[in-house]
Amino acid sequence: MKYNFKKTFRYGNENVDSVELKEEYNAGDLIRIANANGNGDRTGAMLVAATGWPLPKVACIPIADALAIAEAITPFFGIGETDGPEM
Repeated sequence: MKYNFKKTFRYGNENVDSVELKEEYNAGDLIRIANANGNGDRTGAMLVAATGWPLPKVACIPIADALAIAEAITPFFGIGETDGPEM
Protein backbone atom coordinates (compact mmCIF):
# COMPACT_ATOMS: atom_id res chain seq x y z
CA MET A 1 0.00 0.00 0.00
CA LYS A 2 1.58 3.28 -1.06
CA TYR A 3 1.38 6.17 1.39
CA ASN A 4 1.95 9.70 0.03
CA PHE A 5 3.25 12.14 2.62
CA LYS A 6 1.28 15.35 3.07
CA LYS A 7 4.52 17.27 2.62
CA THR A 8 7.86 16.11 1.20
CA PHE A 9 10.65 15.91 3.78
CA ARG A 10 14.41 15.52 3.55
CA TYR A 11 16.42 12.61 4.86
CA GLY A 12 20.11 13.19 4.21
CA ASN A 13 20.34 14.05 0.50
CA GLU A 14 16.99 12.43 -0.33
CA ASN A 15 13.63 14.15 -0.83
CA VAL A 16 10.99 11.74 0.45
CA ASP A 17 7.41 12.08 -0.77
CA SER A 18 6.03 8.55 -0.33
CA VAL A 19 6.67 5.12 1.14
CA GLU A 20 5.44 1.65 0.23
CA LEU A 21 3.88 0.13 3.37
CA LYS A 22 3.94 -3.60 3.90
CA GLU A 23 0.57 -5.28 3.98
CA GLU A 24 1.84 -8.51 5.51
CA TYR A 25 3.82 -8.84 8.71
CA ASN A 26 5.54 -11.75 10.39
CA ALA A 27 6.04 -12.92 13.96
CA GLY A 28 9.38 -11.12 14.11
CA ASP A 29 7.61 -7.82 13.48
CA LEU A 30 5.06 -8.63 16.16
CA ILE A 31 7.74 -9.63 18.67
CA ARG A 32 9.78 -6.44 18.11
CA ILE A 33 6.65 -4.30 18.50
CA ALA A 34 5.45 -6.15 21.60
CA ASN A 35 8.91 -5.84 23.17
CA ALA A 36 9.08 -2.08 22.58
CA ASN A 37 8.95 -0.08 25.81
CA GLY A 38 6.16 2.47 25.98
CA ASN A 39 3.97 3.94 23.28
CA GLY A 40 6.75 5.92 21.60
CA ASP A 41 8.95 2.87 21.16
CA ARG A 42 5.96 0.81 20.01
CA THR A 43 4.97 3.42 17.42
CA GLY A 44 8.57 3.63 16.21
CA ALA A 45 8.76 -0.16 15.94
CA MET A 46 5.49 -0.23 13.99
CA LEU A 47 6.72 2.43 11.56
CA VAL A 48 10.05 0.63 11.09
CA ALA A 49 8.21 -2.63 10.43
CA ALA A 50 5.77 -1.02 7.99
CA THR A 51 8.28 0.98 5.97
CA GLY A 52 11.41 -1.13 6.21
CA TRP A 53 13.27 2.09 6.98
CA PRO A 54 15.79 2.53 9.81
CA LEU A 55 14.59 4.35 12.92
CA PRO A 56 16.58 7.55 12.17
CA LYS A 57 14.73 7.91 8.85
CA VAL A 58 11.37 7.03 10.43
CA ALA A 59 12.05 9.73 13.05
CA CYS A 60 12.08 12.34 10.24
CA ILE A 61 8.51 11.58 9.14
CA PRO A 62 6.26 14.55 9.94
CA ILE A 63 4.03 13.85 12.95
CA ALA A 64 0.71 14.03 11.05
CA ASP A 65 2.00 11.45 8.57
CA ALA A 66 3.48 9.22 11.28
CA LEU A 67 0.13 9.17 13.11
CA ALA A 68 -1.76 8.45 9.87
CA ILE A 69 0.56 5.55 8.99
CA ALA A 70 0.36 4.14 12.52
CA GLU A 71 -3.44 4.31 12.36
CA ALA A 72 -3.46 2.61 8.94
CA ILE A 73 -1.31 -0.32 10.08
CA THR A 74 -2.64 -0.82 13.63
CA PRO A 75 -5.42 -3.20 12.45
CA PHE A 76 -2.76 -5.60 11.15
CA PHE A 77 -1.61 -6.13 14.74
CA GLY A 78 -4.88 -5.93 16.67
CA ILE A 79 -3.31 -3.46 19.10
CA GLY A 80 -6.01 -1.94 21.26
CA GLU A 81 -8.59 -4.60 20.42
CA THR A 82 -10.18 -6.45 23.31
CA ASP A 83 -11.48 -9.55 21.52
CA GLY A 84 -8.30 -11.56 21.34
CA PRO A 85 -5.47 -13.08 23.29
CA GLU A 86 -3.38 -10.66 25.27
CA MET A 87 0.36 -10.37 24.68
